[in-house]
Amino acid sequence: MKHQNEDNYEALFLLALAELERGASINSIELLLRQTCEDVVLIAVVLKEARNAHDAALRRQGFRLIGLGCMAGLFGFLLTLFNFNTSRSIDLAMYGLTTAGIVLVFWGLYKILG
Repeated sequence: MKHQNEDNYEALFLLALAELERGASINSIELLLRQTCEDVVLIAVVLKEARNAHDAALRRQGFRLIGLGCMAGLFGFLLTLFNFNTSRSIDLAMYGLTTAGIVLVFWGLYKILG
């Protein structure tokens, strides 16, 4: 009996995680899982674990985006700093890279905060 619950848990977890990645709401996922299994406790555990796994993946993506945005902003700042007194154009570095960096940082924050 315990082996059947573990298999059922794994199948329900993968189904719930796929639905979360697709963008479905928790209520619709719960209804879908109730059509598959009648165990309310198992469904609650699956929903909580799938939500935690999904949120962890979004946090990882968000931190990567923030890191890339900080690097782009820093690179734009350094290029502007070193090329300020030269005859080269600094418009791309000053406006392009720093704007891209800011956009990436805010996109990462959006991913983290969900």
